[in-house]
Amino acid sequence: MTPARYCTLVVLLAAVASGCQDAAEARTPIVRPGAAGEVRAECPAGEWAEAGACVPAAEAFTASGGTTYVVAQRDPAASDANPGTAERPWRTISRALRAGVLRAGDAVLIREGVYRESLAPRSGGTSSARVTIAAYPGESVVVSGADVVADWRRQPDGTWRRPWTGPPMPSYSDDPVFRRELVVADGAVMRPADSRRGLGPGRFFVEGTPEAPVAIVARFDGDRLPRVVEVAHRMSLFAPEGPDPYAECGDASTPGFFRLVGLTFRHAANRAQWGAVCLGREGALVEDIRVEWTNGLGIDVSGRGHTIRRTRADLNGQMGWGGSCEACFLEDDAAVGNNWKGHDPFWEAGGGKWTHTSGTVIRRFYAAHNGGPGIWLDIDNDRNTVEGCLAVGNEVAGIMVEFRTTRTLVQHNVVAGSRWLAWSGTGLLSQAASRNAFVHNTIVANEGTGLWLRLDPDRRAPDGQNVVAANRIAGNATSGEEAREVSVEGTSPENVRTTRFEGNAYGRLGRGVFRSTFFLSPVAGAEAGFRSDDLAMWRRLTGGDRDARLVGPDSDVPAGPVGPVDAGAPGTGVLPFDRAGADSARVRASGDWRGAPPAPAWPQ
Repeated sequence: MTPARYCTLVVLLAAVASGCQDAAEARTPIVRPGAAGEVRAECPAGEWAEAGACVPAAEAFTASGGTTYVVAQRDPAASDANPGTAERPWRTISRALRAGVLRAGDAVLIREGVYRESLAPRSGGTSSARVTIAAYPGESVVVSGADVVADWRRQPDGTWRRPWTGPPMPSYSDDPVFRRELVVADGAVMRPADSRRGLGPGRFFVEGTPEAPVAIVARFDGDRLPRVVEVAHRMSLFAPEGPDPYAECGDASTPGFFRLVGLTFRHAANRAQWGAVCLGREGALVEDIRVEWTNGLGIDVSGRGHTIRRTRADLNGQMGWGGSCEACFLEDDAAVGNNWKGHDPFWEAGGGKWTHTSGTVIRRFYAAHNGGPGIWLDIDNDRNTVEGCLAVGNEVAGIMVEFRTTRTLVQHNVVAGSRWLAWSGTGLLSQAASRNAFVHNTIVANEGTGLWLRLDPDRRAPDGQNVVAANRIAGNATSGEEAREVSVEGTSPENVRTTRFEGNAYGRLGRGVFRSTFFLSPVAGAEAGFRSDDLAMWRRLTGGDRDARLVGPDSDVPAGPVGPVDAGAPGTGVLPFDRAGADSARVRASGDWRGAPPAPAWPQ
């Protein structure tokens, strides 16, 4: 395999990994519009930008020798009895996905509309000739898990009720957070209530058990029936299916080598941890896809060799991204506002959580305002790269590396504004993970500690032997809560001093007992294995944080932000967002994390 381009840090990484990332880096990246070095053509409707030129959709998406099929539900001539040509198109996408219809190299072009279907392709492509399912360029194609329902009856208390007419909705429990029913009023997702008495405006309650729902009771805004009410009935919106219909996402028995382009998937009645979209066993190429407002997990990336670009998983009930991926490549993707249902972020919720993932690159990922960690590598991950990402305003941690995650490179990321919950609001958090490298990151203005190599209290896996070098950690612990431990590890005493600490706040709890301790390894002489609450010694060993402050009950300095921090100020040696690899178009104001888009309006 071709070695990674980012081998400039190989000296630092020699202690934690043998060589650089390889498998996923072998692909030729396509940089997002506005990034350095790329000019994307502005193409008319029906044409796709390919290699800097505009190409007709059929030519761009259909391999040599393949057939182009058309689906157009709004065409009066459309029928699933048709041959699927442009003149005589099919009405449903599912018609194209029947067993034996599509062959390697074929493409399905979908014209504008809302398609209320569950897509389960029975045949895929090959590494040289994928099966493509694409929105017609310039047109909006939505695949929805919800159906329009009527027969609502007004109740004496102003609520509205209708019998449940969909399938059973089995889930992990009957807790409203885990239940799968999803109601949409005039395009807005409603929030479930835990009882009929808990019904407020914009909330609904389902009578009966998940296995046997009886009726929906809803309180709509103004107690008036909305123009359109939809109820989600479909658990999966796209999932290739092999001989075993119950096989897990990414199973080797399922079809692979699909190309998905330009589609929006919305309103799945899926369980937590179950992706509304699954990419198949291997080799998917996913471009410009949106997965949003589902009940559980947005995209399950399980499998191997997937390439996913410019794709968003936003405002999903539990989490945006998840799964186990081998040799995959994610570039210019996003997760914003996930976990609107309120799942426990210490269990599994937030922007994206990867497990059992190896040889994968996550590059220029934008994770913002999620109810849980922004980017989370948890359980048996090895030899991955997280680089050039921007994590803003996520709960618990911006980037979290945990539980037997090893030999992973986290570099050139910007982490800011992580929100405090229970015991953490950390910028970059590592726990029960070892032999990783955290280098050239900018970590600013998080409510908790900027960087925390936490000793796992349950000792589930080894900690330590990490490289932490050449980062900038400034203005953290803004919430007045515990700052917890501030940690640095490296290959030598000189190595650990390359990380710059500036203006962080450290908390303490009365009578001189510090809430923060400081850990730095290795150091020379009598300070070897330094772990202490001695701030003066910490300053001396790191050579930084001269303007750090202690805040809390025994301090004259009030708790709160240390002050504004410029993440890319001239002369600091810290790259601004765009040069560090983050997408300046997403940041909106290069060099200032506060220019990132605001938090979304979650259902209340």
